Amino acid sequence: MFTKVQDWAIARFIHSVNSNPEVYIPDRREADARLDLIGRLVVARAGLIGLILGLLLFGLAFFLYEHPSASGLSDVQIILILTVLSSFATAFELLFIYRDALRTAARMASILGIPNEELETVDLEHSIPHWLIHAALGAPGFKATMFGIDPLAHIGKVGHVIRKALGKVRIVVSATMFKIILRRLWARLIGRVAVRAYSMLAALPFFIFLNMLGTRSMVRDMRSRLVGHELTPKLVSHAFPEGINTISPGLFHEVYEGLNSQIQTARFMHPNQIRFLMLLPDSPASTAQRSEEEQRRGQRFLLALSCMSGDPTRRCRKLLQAIEQNLGQDEASLVRQEIDDAIHDLTPLTRPWL
Repeated sequence: MFTKVQDWAIARFIHSVNSNPEVYIPDRREADARLDLIGRLVVARAGLIGLILGLLLFGLAFFLYEHPSASGLSDVQIILILTVLSSFATAFELLFIYRDALRTAARMASILGIPNEELETVDLEHSIPHWLIHAALGAPGFKATMFGIDPLAHIGKVGHVIRKALGKVRIVVSATMFKIILRRLWARLIGRVAVRAYSMLAALPFFIFLNMLGTRSMVRDMRSRLVGHELTPKLVSHAFPEGINTISPGLFHEVYEGLNSQIQTARFMHPNQIRFLMLLPDSPASTAQRSEEEQRRGQRFLLALSCMSGDPTRRCRKLLQAIEQNLGQDEASLVRQEIDDAIHDLTPLTRPWL
């Protein structure tokens, strides 16, 4: 089912790339303002579709519970009707949000000037369309072995079995079913039948907020993945002005092994991490000697790349806290702010890191 949804999403994305009205904006401030606007609009539309469908479901619930013509229906029949219609409404709601997010991603890509040939390349798992579609559908990143790094290396045999079992029930424990269950639990907690219709109205702000919060996170991740097309090479040049192909063996292994640890802790590769690994040269001879300066440079870069790779998972926070402690809180805060400004304000990296 996920493959079918992904194929549909790819088709929608490519169509949006070819038909959206946006054009490349070379001025960074103007481009940033445009990206902010369309990002806010997609979040607002997610809240609006939640409001409209929520009000329709409230009207239906009020009719079934309160109108005399529905008095012949039993509680079981009412619950069945509401559950079925809530399923269709929520599925439509999610479809609308995903479709709108993909159209927004295509518009962002056009504004940033990403070449169409890259946006239309879909035969690679690490192509831009796959990255954006995974973000829209809530998949964090790439989970297969790449560049000698296995994101799932540390989950063990039991972990693989559990992961496979959870994958089988993923459809059941979907956002659609989650919302239905919450609506039913909310209604049951209220108590009396006469109040159940109003409980759906009371729950409506929660679902609007849920839509907007989830869409905002989705848009931020898609923007990070798109901006990374231009920002990752600039970050590499900024962090390694001597050239990535000529960095010392100690610095190479500090960066590679640190990134390996981050990926295996997070259990997925973010697209911006893949972009960097594609730029990284072949591994030099192994070395155990790393100067304090090499360690500091490597950890500063790892923190910056992590800031470009979505919100850290709970498992990754300890690694990042260790890096921040080694760099010092002031330096870590500066790096975080510089990357955040580069992604969300398109501000160039200017402060020397050496």
